[in-house]
Amino acid sequence: MTKEVKYKKRTSFWPTIISMSLVLFIVGLLGLVSIYANHLSSFYQKNFEVFVFFAADADDEIALNVQKQINGLPFVNKTTFVDREVAARKEIARTGEDFIKTLGYNPIPHSVQINIKSEFADEQKMEVVEKQLRLLPQVDDVVFAKDDLGKNILSQINKNFNTIKTILMALSGVLLFISLILINSTVRINMFARRFIIKSMQYVGASDWFIIKPFIKMYLIYALVSTLIALGLLFSLVYVAETNLQFNNWQLFIQQYLLLSSVLLGLAVVISLVSVYFSTKRYLKLKIDQLY
Repeated sequence: MTKEVKYKKRTSFWPTIISMSLVLFIVGLLGLVSIYANHLSSFYQKNFEVFVFFAADADDEIALNVQKQINGLPFVNKTTFVDREVAARKEIARTGEDFIKTLGYNPIPHSVQINIKSEFADEQKMEVVEKQLRLLPQVDDVVFAKDDLGKNILSQINKNFNTIKTILMALSGVLLFISLILINSTVRINMFARRFIIKSMQYVGASDWFIIKPFIKMYLIYALVSTLIALGLLFSLVYVAETNLQFNNWQLFIQQYLLLSSVLLGLAVVISLVSVYFSTKRYLKLKIDQLY
């Protein structure tokens, strides 16, 4: 027992913690990128707007009645009625030119600003949305963001985000595989250093579980400490980025942060325990001369 205690003291605690923390930090960093990428994609989808412009002879009553019809359509999240007089005053204030005096009339028609539900914000569904809106009475034009080729610009945004998601998923798979190898290698190196202690305990009659249990407890502590260090680094990075960029949106991602923290802790615990169990069992099966 004395020999075992002295050997434990000589075994470095921090190299294992540091290596596990770095692996978890890299995996967690990729998780943070995924969280913010998903948020940005969702933001563009939820804030995608379509403008319905009425015919020049459509009065307030007609426009407001059509707005009620628009509110009942399945793809509509909310609508805002834009009065032609209000729109004209805003345009005059923006340009500094009173075009009403120049033309003798207000050329800006009544319009309705529509926020589309995110699940309808793609190329094919927007074509259906546009057709339905154009069939409404007194609707002169339907306008939403398009690229130079006349295609729905949100479609290109969604395509780019899907590409990013695919790349992130591939990187996640690679990093998880690398983390498995690195953490497993770290555990096996430490267990190799203790192989004689393991074999000695087996020779004095200790059961396999009695031998494995202390190592499991030790690596549970390693996994917890490593996860806390990795999370501390990650959230320090988030704080610095949010503060310098003056976003201060971290409150929006509390649930995602908690999920990411749980995933990192689970990853550290599962890989560590599996590695400890099989590494210890490996040395228990070896003969004494095979340990050298």
